[in-house]
Amino acid sequence: MFTKHFTLKEANYLLPQIKAIVEEIIEKREVMHSNIMCYEDLLEKERDEREELELMYIKTIISLDNQEIKELIEVIEGFGVLVKGLDPVIVDFPAMNDGEEIFLCWKEDEDRIEFWHGKYEGFAGRKPVSMLKVEQGNKRYFNF
Repeated sequence: MFTKHFTLKEANYLLPQIKAIVEEIIEKREVMHSNIMCYEDLLEKERDEREELELMYIKTIISLDNQEIKELIEVIEGFGVLVKGLDPVIVDFPAMNDGEEIFLCWKEDEDRIEFWHGKYEGFAGRKPVSMLKVEQGNKRYFNF
């Protein structure tokens, strides 16, 4: 059980801050992928002493890129959300719907939160937020 549950409005309000951090992750992810390709290319060649040093250097850079991405994930998760994927970046916001814990789900190329899934369904089980129930007084209505 999570200590914080977001409403759809709260999650969408927080999204611009998360998007800014995700943009940094995307940039670092692209650099890291490029460095990994370079590292793999060097591994395939016959190496001399200079290339061994270059391999060690690139391996260190990849490790630093990875650490920076982990730190950015920690910043995002500090908001009380979960980072569920990195390529693409997927962020889940804990929420409640009709007494059940769910996740409001956002993917890096989406403008706003438009999907949700059950606690055990994961990304493949995403459904439109229009299917969420909205409580008004003692009555519950679908959010159409």
